[in-house]
Amino acid sequence: MFYFFSKTITYLLTPAGWLITALLIAFFTKNARRRRQLIGLALSIFWLFGNSFLVNELALWWEYPIQPTPADSSVRVAVLLTGGLVNGIKEIPGDKQQRADCFLLGREADRAGQALYLYKTGAVQKILISGGSGNLPFQTKSLNDEGQMTAQFLRVAGVRPDDIVLENKSRNTHENALFSAQMLQKTFQTNRCVLVTSALHMNRAVGCFKKEGIAVIPFPSTFLSGRRSFAPGEWLLPNETAFFNAYYLTRELVGYVTYKVMGYM
Repeated sequence: MFYFFSKTITYLLTPAGWLITALLIAFFTKNARRRRQLIGLALSIFWLFGNSFLVNELALWWEYPIQPTPADSSVRVAVLLTGGLVNGIKEIPGDKQQRADCFLLGREADRAGQALYLYKTGAVQKILISGGSGNLPFQTKSLNDEGQMTAQFLRVAGVRPDDIVLENKSRNTHENALFSAQMLQKTFQTNRCVLVTSALHMNRAVGCFKKEGIAVIPFPSTFLSGRRSFAPGEWLLPNETAFFNAYYLTRELVGYVTYKVMGYM
């Protein structure tokens, strides 16, 4: 129940949810003055959260900072959290067949790249991939199991099959930490790991893993933030990319507060 609630209510607490709510109320209201106010509110939401400078400042404040390559040789395992890493196997246009040799990397593919980097440089010897399906019943199902696809990608990239362990039961960050902690202790006899997830998601992930008794070395990836810019266009013109990033930032902030309240961190 919490899983379903957290996934649905979070959307309503993001700029996209506010924008849609304001427009829907404006569409159905019979009061002309109120309709104008709601349309003005919707435009203000789009301008504010489409402001590249403000959204970038929010990302710089929230995201976990970039970290050096771990040098502690006693930490052997990288835990890689899934979520947007791989979109699936490419379907041949006009056909139901699929190409097993074609990977469609998702917006979070840098996570897999950073885990691969840690492995190739010898910073870790094993990669534990954590994550199952995070879809709600009314959402489009993923084309393939993301954990399996990520493991296949890493194998093709040169990671030995014996060095990849898959945990595919978890549906959210709390379960990532819970099930990964069990596997770290049972399979690797350790309570330490390098944690690989997006810079946006890292604060919540670190809190969840610490709650489960795991000492983590954060290794963030997929940064939304960029170099600070004071160009007039960054201030004055709303940008769809900034609005997109604002959605993920506010969703993560809501998720962080929710996890705090639920005692998951």
